[in-house]
Amino acid sequence: MKLWMLRVNSQIKANVLGKSGKPLQTRVAEMGVKVATMAWGVLWFALSIFGDAWLKPMSIPGGDGRTVLLLSAAGLLFMGTGILFFITAMLNMKTSWRVGIDSATSTDLITGGIYRFSRNPAFVGFDLMFIGLSLTYLNYVTLLVCLINIIFMHLLIRQEERYLERVFGDTYRNYAKHTPRYIGFLK
Repeated sequence: MKLWMLRVNSQIKANVLGKSGKPLQTRVAEMGVKVATMAWGVLWFALSIFGDAWLKPMSIPGGDGRTVLLLSAAGLLFMGTGILFFITAMLNMKTSWRVGIDSATSTDLITGGIYRFSRNPAFVGFDLMFIGLSLTYLNYVTLLVCLINIIFMHLLIRQEERYLERVFGDTYRNYAKHTPRYIGFLK
């Protein structure tokens, strides 16, 4: 929806994830994110429609039905929090929102709102959603998809940081010095 609104209202092509003409490391990170998030979306949809009976659940040593229920509740809380982080980050970016690294368009460096607490709140939101899905449907497939997504998101964040440092120089370096990459103490 946000991508469509940017295109219609501001003539901004905001989805540049995996587009050609980028350095190899950037393309690998972006394509990894693209494939991994698609796998996550398909998995989330399938689990929502069909449940998790078709997947072998992970056994929790000493775990009973109550433990599984608590993990599922925690997973739902993580997913809800992740969605809130993601939406807030997207709204704070306004017309600077991009999916992927866009070197063809000039944007502002957003450091206010939720970006005062995290340089990557949208990615934090995604990571929380991945973790939440893994806790809600505790099995090896969701855990694997979660780990792959988090790894590729981190690789993309590292590419974005290099890009932002090139574009914004000392302004970005100062922002990065005072604002965690993820949240809290996780620099």
